Amino acid sequence: MTRSDPCVLGRNELFQGLDEQGLEHVAALMRPRRFEPGEAVCRAGDEGESLFVIVEGLAQVVLPDPDSGGTRVVAKLRRGDVVGEMSLLSGEPRSATVVASIRTVALELGRAAFAEVLTRHPAVLANLTRILTRRLAETTARVAARGQRGEAVALVVGRSAENLVPEIVAATAAASPRAVAALDAQDSVEDALAALDDALAAHGTVLVVVGAVHELLPLVLEHVDRVVVLVETREAAAVARLGQRADIVLIGPAGAGADALRVLSRDEDGTVPRRDVEWLGRHLSRTKVGLALGAGGAKGYAHIGVFEVLEQAGYTVDVVTGSSIGAVVGAWHALGRDAGELETTMRGAFTPEVVEEMFTLSSMAGRPTGLETLARVFRDTTEDRSIEELPLPFVAMTADLNERRPVPLTEGPIWQALLAATALAPVYPPYERDGQRLVDGLALVPVPTGAAFDAGADIVVSVNLISRDTLSAWPGEPEPTPTPPARGSRMLDTLLEVMDLAQLDSSVRHAELADVAITPRFGPSTWRDFHLGDHFLEAGRKAAAEELPRLQALARPQLTSLPT
Repeated sequence: MTRSDPCVLGRNELFQGLDEQGLEHVAALMRPRRFEPGEAVCRAGDEGESLFVIVEGLAQVVLPDPDSGGTRVVAKLRRGDVVGEMSLLSGEPRSATVVASIRTVALELGRAAFAEVLTRHPAVLANLTRILTRRLAETTARVAARGQRGEAVALVVGRSAENLVPEIVAATAAASPRAVAALDAQDSVEDALAALDDALAAHGTVLVVVGAVHELLPLVLEHVDRVVVLVETREAAAVARLGQRADIVLIGPAGAGADALRVLSRDEDGTVPRRDVEWLGRHLSRTKVGLALGAGGAKGYAHIGVFEVLEQAGYTVDVVTGSSIGAVVGAWHALGRDAGELETTMRGAFTPEVVEEMFTLSSMAGRPTGLETLARVFRDTTEDRSIEELPLPFVAMTADLNERRPVPLTEGPIWQALLAATALAPVYPPYERDGQRLVDGLALVPVPTGAAFDAGADIVVSVNLISRDTLSAWPGEPEPTPTPPARGSRMLDTLLEVMDLAQLDSSVRHAELADVAITPRFGPSTWRDFHLGDHFLEAGRKAAAEELPRLQALARPQLTSLPT
């Protein structure tokens, strides 16, 4: 633009209402300025001797950040935005520094020329007043709805992954209850970033798609909240410079890229399986669902009822953690078993004969006679596999008696982790491992909600099996007549009741840390009542169905099958 070209000014809100002659007059008073990337348009503390109208490019408003000792970006400016008008009006020094993000062209209007414009063209003052009033209203609205602003995510793709972008965007939109937008920065980073603020105001997630080797990739990263990289394993070196800030997702053979967040496979025809694309959509939209399954012995059948409801609603569980029986059911699910297969496994594992052995103490020093039986059950039902082999993150929660702290188990043979996670103090000795004496997670973390978040879940559903809210009788059945337990089991039953009572408040507290807390209501029962499996299952189904709307408000189902 030259001094004699008033066209751009005519499209600027500050100069609306001026006729052609008025625009030519203002244009004659302004001079074009060009700024290279990183060059300051104006600096905080300087005298406000002029204002600028951005014609091309992008700029950032930065302020000192006391916490980091550096600076932080507080606003982004694009074509048509005015810089420095407040200093001209108030006479105060500039309050912030404005730095060009890319090559930027602005028109500068000095103080004397600005005064002349206001005198000869009163419409400009009216326009300026309206702009400042709206800006104040927008700022107030942003503060009031700060939590509703969308998240800007840079989707950095390698050349071999570019064809997946439409599928990924669709999967992200399918998973999120809030609107999703995609901005293509491949051809024009300037246009994509210029549209970013408006997109964030109207969408929950805004994907800014850019190539892994794009020359302006660093600029894109400055304007986003999060970075997710999708490249083939052979392209990983190209994004190594992004460091810890980026979530690296690789496409390649299993086991490749040990430091990657996840490795996606390719089918024989070269396509990435739908389940992997959908997982990436959930990751981008922060809707990965984790289940935190609580302790409760035979009442763990309720966990299976919860899985059944979620599966029927179309949800995929991306993370599973568990304490005690919750760890057992969680491990089986992490192996790839659906609700029907979980029920079959549970009934086959905990037969009346096995249950009797599990809770039988010998007359010699209370030595457990069912420990070997339990170990065999866990080895058989987990296929002798290790936690590292599981297709989704799994955590078995335990407590270390030596250090008196929770110990989440995330590696090693699954059956050993389950022995540690079910080492119930009145029944089994601690499971010793690497100098630790591990016992049932019930002791400290009855419902491992925090572990689910730590393992990568964005939204956690907890299932608490220990609650004061119980039924006097099971639905459709009369209230039972109390009968004393058999002589040999009386002490053990009392100990289990005491442990239940001691963990009531702790169970509720840990469960309530979740986004959705499910608490089944049980009729008269104990931890040992595996024969009441049907009742426990139904209680889990009912409680999950009641809380399903809360989950649906946070994440949309994708009707995806279990990982294989």
